[in-house]
Amino acid sequence: MNRRYVLTAFTLLVLAALACNRTIATPAPSVEAPPPTDTVAGATDQPPIATTPAPSPGDATATPTAGTPACVYDADFVEDVTIPDDTELSPGADFVKTWRMRNNGACAWDTGTAWVFESGDKMGGPDSVSVPVTEPGETTDISVHLTAPTTPGAYISRWRMRGPDGESFGTLTYVQIIVPAAAGPTATPTLTPTPTPTSAPGVGPTINYFRADVQEADPGDTVKLEWDAVKASSATLYHLMPTGQLGNYWTVDPTDSFEYAIAAAERNHTDFLLIVSDDEGHSAQKSLSITLRCPDTWFFEPAPAECPASPALISDGAEQPFERGVMVWVRAQDLIYVLYADGSSPKWSVFSDEWDEGDPVDDPILTPPAGVLQPVRGFGLVWREQASVRDRLGWALAPEAAFGTAVQRTSRPKYNDTYIKALDGKAWKLLPEGSGWEKLP
Repeated sequence: MNRRYVLTAFTLLVLAALACNRTIATPAPSVEAPPPTDTVAGATDQPPIATTPAPSPGDATATPTAGTPACVYDADFVEDVTIPDDTELSPGADFVKTWRMRNNGACAWDTGTAWVFESGDKMGGPDSVSVPVTEPGETTDISVHLTAPTTPGAYISRWRMRGPDGESFGTLTYVQIIVPAAAGPTATPTLTPTPTPTSAPGVGPTINYFRADVQEADPGDTVKLEWDAVKASSATLYHLMPTGQLGNYWTVDPTDSFEYAIAAAERNHTDFLLIVSDDEGHSAQKSLSITLRCPDTWFFEPAPAECPASPALISDGAEQPFERGVMVWVRAQDLIYVLYADGSSPKWSVFSDEWDEGDPVDDPILTPPAGVLQPVRGFGLVWREQASVRDRLGWALAPEAAFGTAVQRTSRPKYNDTYIKALDGKAWKLLPEGSGWEKLP
């Protein structure tokens, strides 16, 4: 074979290949790589900790920092559309519970978002139900078919939103029902009956009046109740719990009086229900409410319009700012509050302070980047042992600072706000169920 021919053919092939490569190597549009994330030197058993600068810890609505997904899911409870709390249902009754929820996150609830059973009594319900696509700021109604238990008692079923990525988010919400006993007064909580007589007009007993000797009282006072009923053979007086459920009860005469000592911890109002019956099973009922004067003041100004649940708890405390949030320690409660400013849920959480004198102050193998710190003592223990806290907060920006703090909460039957005195003398406001927080001006 002619070697020159072979060499020429080979040369042509090489040139052709180079020409092809030149065409393939045309520069593609550039894509900016995400900024690098520094990791903890030597900490191979811990997830990386971002060192991207974050907004001020006091800014609860700050824009998520680099590395935080732009799409943040969140959900907030609006109202009960059906089956308000403590609705009385017959044993084994089928019912549909509907919640109205608001998308208060930064992105839509897309297909694949679900309403998921989390804890409590499942009441024969499904593991989850699909949630309609809902844009930020919009509300949607979510319904679940449930069955009341057959045993008398109070039952609660807790539900929460779950995103297409499988992560739960938003306010933990629930349905609470009462299955009453078959007959006779019991101490089992039940729905507050309406003050409408159960007998037809002119049939059965009638309550002429049910009243107290005062319209307002202070917690700790003793009030006198009195009533008069006709055509009744028996009567039961109930004191209602703050949620409206039946609490303690007393068997009384159809015409009688009763002195009630208001508990020092009661707030806002104290409520009663009188039920009278005759021998044929007819009954009538009336309710009575006494307004309670608020005995306490808030530790800060301007104060909320509602009454606090108790005097302020005065305590030693400490506070420390982080890249994406803040930690606050309240010694009298032995608790550490963690407030997150990364845009995710829950917005805040609380942990027991498990650190004791003599325990390791920090982890010497962790080397923080320049300009930031590893938290120490109780803050450091929570930060190191709770991976989600560490990842969400990042590094500390300054040493912890000791100060005198105070804690108070509202006195609602449920969904209470908590207020904590901040290092600068202002107040942290923590919304119910970890749903949000802000620093009051």
